[in-house]
Amino acid sequence: MASSSSSSSTYGQKPLYYGTSKSAPIYYGSSSHPAYYGSTPYYYGGGAYGSSYGGQSNSQDADSIVGTITLGRVLRVITQRWISVLVFLLVGLVAAFAVYRISPTIYEAKSEFTMDTRNRRAFKNIDTNADQLFDTGNYEEIFNTRISAWRSDKIVTKVVQQYRANYPASTTTDKEIIETVAGSELELVRHSRLITIAVRSTNPQLAAAIANAYASAIDSYTDEENKARCDKAVTRITEQVANQRRVDEDISKRLLKFRKENKIDEMTAARDLLQTSLKGCTTDILRFQSDITAASEWVAVLEKAQDEPDNFASLPSSIPRSAEIGGAYSALESANSSLNQLLSTLTRQHPAVKAKEKELESAKKAFVRAVANALSTARGNLNAYKNQLAVNEKRSDELSRQLAELSQKIIAADSGLKQLLKEQEVSTTILKDLMQKENAARIEAEQNNEIIRIGRPAVVPTKPVLPNPVIIFSGGAVIALGLGLLFVLVLDHIEDTIVSLQDIEGRLSLKVLAVLPHVRGKKREQVAKFIIENKYSQFAEALAGLRNLLDSPRYQPISQCVLMMSTQPGEGKTITSCSLAISNARAGKRTLLVDFDMRRPRLARVWGIKDLDVEHSFSHYLSRKDGARDFKSLAHPSGVENLDVIVSLPPDNVNPASVMGSQVVPDFFKWARANYARIVIDSPPFGIVGDVMTLAAMVDSVMIMCCPDRTHFKPIKHAARQLGESGATVIGIVVNDVEMGSSAAFSQSGHSYGYGYGGGYGGYGGYGGYGAYGGYRAYGGSYRPYAPYSPYGPRKSKKKDGKDGKDGKKSAEEDKPLAINPTDKKPTAEKKPDDDKPLAIDPATGKPPAKDDKPSLAEEAEKATK
Repeated sequence: MASSSSSSSTYGQKPLYYGTSKSAPIYYGSSSHPAYYGSTPYYYGGGAYGSSYGGQSNSQDADSIVGTITLGRVLRVITQRWISVLVFLLVGLVAAFAVYRISPTIYEAKSEFTMDTRNRRAFKNIDTNADQLFDTGNYEEIFNTRISAWRSDKIVTKVVQQYRANYPASTTTDKEIIETVAGSELELVRHSRLITIAVRSTNPQLAAAIANAYASAIDSYTDEENKARCDKAVTRITEQVANQRRVDEDISKRLLKFRKENKIDEMTAARDLLQTSLKGCTTDILRFQSDITAASEWVAVLEKAQDEPDNFASLPSSIPRSAEIGGAYSALESANSSLNQLLSTLTRQHPAVKAKEKELESAKKAFVRAVANALSTARGNLNAYKNQLAVNEKRSDELSRQLAELSQKIIAADSGLKQLLKEQEVSTTILKDLMQKENAARIEAEQNNEIIRIGRPAVVPTKPVLPNPVIIFSGGAVIALGLGLLFVLVLDHIEDTIVSLQDIEGRLSLKVLAVLPHVRGKKREQVAKFIIENKYSQFAEALAGLRNLLDSPRYQPISQCVLMMSTQPGEGKTITSCSLAISNARAGKRTLLVDFDMRRPRLARVWGIKDLDVEHSFSHYLSRKDGARDFKSLAHPSGVENLDVIVSLPPDNVNPASVMGSQVVPDFFKWARANYARIVIDSPPFGIVGDVMTLAAMVDSVMIMCCPDRTHFKPIKHAARQLGESGATVIGIVVNDVEMGSSAAFSQSGHSYGYGYGGGYGGYGGYGGYGAYGGYRAYGGSYRPYAPYSPYGPRKSKKKDGKDGKDGKKSAEEDKPLAINPTDKKPTAEKKPDDDKPLAIDPATGKPPAKDDKPSLAEEAEKATK
């Protein structure tokens, strides 16, 4: 690679990357002279961050406008942007108040009526004439069917007519009535037959009047519709019934005429009379025969009593003059008894006896006379009974003769009458059947008929229903909160930054390997070697935990050669690489730290390697054309036991892409694996160049750097997917620059720490200058969706504790690449920071300061691994 100002390939000439003076260097990415590649952005796989591999779409990246919604994310976004949500809420309440003030006052009146239907099955066991109502259980369907008819113009006309009939003096126009009716609502009360008519109007009296008129109009309309429906359904059968009724009436008339002409009724009446008379005569004959028998017995008894009065015992009470006979017989018995008493003491010659005998004789004569009188009467009665019997027998014979003659006449006319009666019977049967069919058809037609009964009429409302302050203000608040939440979710999704462990593990499905705390008051180079002097700090403990995790049985087979990468500059991969290498070296592992960021090398300045020349520059050494290479000569002692570093100068006539594509890189890794227990690779950002993809295929595992509120989801998702498809092993995420004192969101142990170092290393200084990086200005366009970091320019930190914000006091020289002195062709010497001092020793004990009793993150990570 050469520029218009420098075509020579010798290292001694002024390179493209520097200006005419040390104070005005030309950084990578000069807009006028791109150093590498063309103006088109270069991405591994041909797509920008967030696009799918090979240009194909991926459903995992096709997020909605608000992103993935989870309860944790919603709470986190609300907590971070509560002011925006509050502003939306206040605006919503103000808007609700305005709506409440300008809304008209509306009154609502409700009238109620019930809608009943007849059940077809219920009529099978009841009288079809009974007006009994039954539920069908399907009122909702009936209501939905009828509501269109109840909203028709015919109903509206009836409502107007009913209103005029109820209020003839009203001045309300028909247009107002129609508009009010159009705004009314019909509603079926759930699980009931009750239907409400709700009418709203600014006039409460008008609302109540129209509600009642509406109910009356529905009642009248329903009756008319029911009648018309039933009449139409039974029209044909009704005509048949009418015709058969006429036939039946004609037969009845013929029957009546026949009876009149043949006087059948008169003969029947005469026959009935004769039968009655004959029956009476027969009854008299039987009675007289019974009387004659009884009278004959009386005569015989009386004749015997007359002949033998001494043997008389008693007479039935029914015998004529039985009382007179009984009295005479009692006197005779008394006289006979008295005589017998006297004879018991006296002789027959005694005068008393003779007197009693005379008295007895008189009594006997009296008795005989009484019996004779009774016998005469009985004989008279017997003769009378016989005479009457003869008369009645003669009359009975006459009646029988007349009845027989009349019966013959009736039988003669009965044949014609029977034929007419048979015809009448058939006609009557047919008529009855047709009438039953008519009733059944009418019932069938009426099964879906509705019967409207007006229940509670509407009353004039006293309280308005609109505007409802509860609904307006609560609705305004809910809508405002919803819009506010939607706004902050969309804003959070557009920013696409990672702010918590849940974001990483939930949306990226990657494990968080370590959480590195923010170190205050230190420059970039100081932070890279911070754990040398602060080996008991929280930062050192976090690196120790990461180291122990890599040494655990799970990761040890894939952790000899690890690659630290990031999706954009300034996320701390150089600092993390240095710190991890130091931690491994101090743990006794022979460690090699390699600066594979050939376009933007920084390890030389971090480790203070000032006498670096092209012979010992990693990028220049790999680009050599000769085959003999001794990689051992590239390793520089770091000053830390067991740690060597390989660094580079800024590329001068070196094409890193060609170097990465050559065989020398695999040879280097083969040499490094053979000589070191742990190899830590510091790489360029993923996506800007394709070096990371090449390196990822050669190392054992890859760790991706992440900074809260700085790193974006889509680049990491893109990088993890591309690395996975290329066969690389991405073991997890290392979260860097976390404010442990303010939030425990990224704390592995679940609590915050109180460490503070004052100041800060902010956005890692001049690494923000990656945006002006050689020919990479063109890549800013594709990376622009991840603003404000496009085009990889220096990022102003939000923190106010000495970072790259307004209060930061960072030197401009910190962001400059390692410059070359034009006089001696060697890198310009930099002053060693004052902070690079050996580890302090306690003068009282001769030992390093005591470790805090609090368990370290390394120990916790080791326990978690076990």
